[in-house]
Amino acid sequence: MITILLQLLCSLLMTCGFCIIFNVPSRKFPLCCIVGAVSWMSYQAFTFLEMSPVFSTFISSCLVWLFSNIFARVFKETSTMFIIPGIISLVPGAGTYYSMLAMLEYTNKSFGETVKETILTAGAIAAGLLLMGSVTGVIIMITKKINRL
Repeated sequence: MITILLQLLCSLLMTCGFCIIFNVPSRKFPLCCIVGAVSWMSYQAFTFLEMSPVFSTFISSCLVWLFSNIFARVFKETSTMFIIPGIISLVPGAGTYYSMLAMLEYTNKSFGETVKETILTAGAIAAGLLLMGSVTGVIIMITKKINRL
Protein backbone atom coordinates (compact mmCIF):
# COMPACT_ATOMS: atom_id res chain seq x y z
CA MET A 1 0.00 0.00 0.00
CA ILE A 2 2.87 2.36 0.81
CA THR A 3 4.39 1.63 -2.60
CA ILE A 4 1.17 2.56 -4.39
CA LEU A 5 0.86 5.82 -2.47
CA LEU A 6 4.51 6.62 -3.11
CA GLN A 7 4.07 6.00 -6.84
CA LEU A 8 0.95 8.17 -6.84
CA LEU A 9 2.85 10.98 -5.13
CA CYS A 10 5.80 10.65 -7.52
CA SER A 11 3.53 10.71 -10.57
CA LEU A 12 1.81 13.83 -9.25
CA LEU A 13 5.13 15.57 -8.61
CA MET A 14 6.57 14.52 -11.96
CA THR A 15 3.51 15.79 -13.81
CA CYS A 16 3.66 19.03 -11.86
CA GLY A 17 7.31 19.43 -12.85
CA PHE A 18 6.50 18.99 -16.51
CA CYS A 19 3.63 21.46 -16.16
CA ILE A 20 6.23 24.01 -15.09
CA ILE A 21 8.48 23.12 -18.04
CA PHE A 22 5.59 23.42 -20.52
CA ASN A 23 4.32 26.71 -19.00
CA VAL A 24 0.90 25.41 -18.00
CA PRO A 25 -1.06 28.10 -16.13
CA SER A 26 -0.73 27.48 -12.40
CA ARG A 27 -4.48 27.27 -11.89
CA LYS A 28 -4.53 24.23 -14.22
CA PHE A 29 -1.75 22.35 -12.35
CA PRO A 30 -4.16 20.24 -10.27
CA LEU A 31 -6.07 19.11 -13.35
CA CYS A 32 -2.90 18.19 -15.21
CA CYS A 33 -1.65 16.35 -12.15
CA ILE A 34 -4.89 14.38 -12.01
CA VAL A 35 -4.42 13.34 -15.64
CA GLY A 36 -0.82 12.31 -14.95
CA ALA A 37 -1.80 10.35 -11.86
CA VAL A 38 -4.63 8.60 -13.71
CA SER A 39 -2.26 7.61 -16.50
CA TRP A 40 0.37 6.14 -14.19
CA MET A 41 -2.07 4.46 -11.80
CA SER A 42 -4.03 2.90 -14.67
CA TYR A 43 -0.77 1.66 -16.16
CA GLN A 44 0.19 0.13 -12.81
CA ALA A 45 -3.27 -1.40 -12.36
CA PHE A 46 -3.21 -3.10 -15.74
CA THR A 47 0.33 -4.39 -15.31
CA PHE A 48 -0.69 -5.68 -11.86
CA LEU A 49 -3.48 -7.59 -13.61
CA GLU A 50 -0.70 -9.19 -15.70
CA MET A 51 -1.50 -7.33 -18.91
CA SER A 52 1.44 -6.63 -21.17
CA PRO A 53 3.20 -3.30 -20.68
CA VAL A 54 2.28 -2.31 -24.25
CA PHE A 55 -1.44 -2.99 -23.71
CA SER A 56 -1.32 -1.22 -20.35
CA THR A 57 0.24 1.80 -22.04
CA PHE A 58 -2.42 1.74 -24.76
CA ILE A 59 -5.30 1.72 -22.27
CA SER A 60 -3.60 4.40 -20.15
CA SER A 61 -3.14 6.68 -23.15
CA CYS A 62 -6.82 6.22 -24.00
CA LEU A 63 -7.68 7.32 -20.47
CA VAL A 64 -5.32 10.29 -20.77
CA TRP A 65 -7.12 11.38 -23.92
CA LEU A 66 -10.53 10.92 -22.28
CA PHE A 67 -9.70 12.88 -19.12
CA SER A 68 -7.85 15.57 -21.08
CA ASN A 69 -10.74 16.20 -23.40
CA ILE A 70 -13.27 16.23 -20.59
CA PHE A 71 -11.17 18.81 -18.73
CA ALA A 72 -10.60 20.78 -21.94
CA ARG A 73 -14.31 21.03 -22.66
CA VAL A 74 -15.35 21.78 -19.09
CA PHE A 75 -12.66 24.41 -18.46
CA LYS A 76 -12.50 25.74 -22.05
CA GLU A 77 -8.80 25.06 -22.59
CA THR A 78 -6.88 23.16 -25.24
CA SER A 79 -6.67 19.43 -24.70
CA THR A 80 -2.93 19.37 -25.40
CA MET A 81 -2.42 21.33 -22.18
CA PHE A 82 -3.58 18.22 -20.34
CA ILE A 83 -2.42 15.48 -22.76
CA ILE A 84 1.28 16.31 -22.88
CA PRO A 85 1.93 16.37 -19.13
CA GLY A 86 -0.40 13.39 -18.77
CA ILE A 87 1.52 11.08 -21.09
CA ILE A 88 4.96 11.94 -19.75
CA SER A 89 4.82 9.12 -17.22
CA LEU A 90 4.09 6.64 -20.03
CA VAL A 91 6.93 7.68 -22.33
CA PRO A 92 9.47 4.83 -22.56
CA GLY A 93 12.56 6.78 -21.54
CA ALA A 94 14.13 3.88 -19.65
CA GLY A 95 13.52 1.60 -22.62
CA THR A 96 15.34 4.01 -24.89
CA TYR A 97 18.24 4.22 -22.46
CA TYR A 98 18.54 0.44 -22.15
CA SER A 99 18.26 0.03 -25.93
CA MET A 100 21.20 2.35 -26.47
CA LEU A 101 23.15 0.68 -23.67
CA ALA A 102 22.59 -2.75 -25.22
CA MET A 103 23.66 -1.41 -28.61
CA LEU A 104 26.87 0.03 -27.18
CA GLU A 105 27.64 -3.19 -25.31
CA TYR A 106 27.01 -5.26 -28.47
CA THR A 107 24.42 -7.52 -26.86
CA ASN A 108 22.27 -8.13 -29.92
CA LYS A 109 19.55 -10.19 -28.24
CA SER A 110 19.04 -7.66 -25.47
CA PHE A 111 19.18 -4.80 -27.96
CA GLY A 112 16.49 -6.30 -30.18
CA GLU A 113 14.15 -6.99 -27.29
CA THR A 114 14.49 -3.57 -25.71
CA VAL A 115 14.14 -1.73 -29.02
CA LYS A 116 11.03 -3.75 -29.86
CA GLU A 117 9.47 -3.04 -26.46
CA THR A 118 10.33 0.67 -26.68
CA ILE A 119 8.90 1.10 -30.17
CA LEU A 120 5.75 -0.84 -29.30
CA THR A 121 5.25 1.24 -26.15
CA ALA A 122 5.67 4.52 -28.03
CA GLY A 123 3.32 3.23 -30.72
CA ALA A 124 0.77 2.26 -28.07
CA ILE A 125 0.74 5.83 -26.76
CA ALA A 126 0.19 7.21 -30.25
CA ALA A 127 -2.40 4.56 -31.13
CA GLY A 128 -4.40 5.16 -27.96
CA LEU A 129 -4.56 8.91 -28.54
CA LEU A 130 -5.33 8.45 -32.24
CA LEU A 131 -8.03 5.86 -31.66
CA MET A 132 -9.82 7.91 -29.04
CA GLY A 133 -9.62 11.04 -31.19
CA SER A 134 -11.02 9.22 -34.21
CA VAL A 135 -13.83 7.53 -32.30
CA THR A 136 -14.86 10.80 -30.69
CA GLY A 137 -14.81 12.58 -34.04
CA VAL A 138 -17.10 9.95 -35.55
CA ILE A 139 -19.45 10.08 -32.55
CA ILE A 140 -19.66 13.89 -32.73
CA MET A 141 -20.32 13.76 -36.49
CA ILE A 142 -23.10 11.16 -36.06
CA THR A 143 -24.64 13.14 -33.20
CA LYS A 144 -24.72 16.33 -35.29
CA LYS A 145 -26.37 14.52 -38.21
CA ILE A 146 -28.97 12.98 -35.92
CA ASN A 147 -29.73 16.38 -34.36
CA ARG A 148 -30.31 17.89 -37.83
CA LEU A 149 -33.09 15.41 -38.55
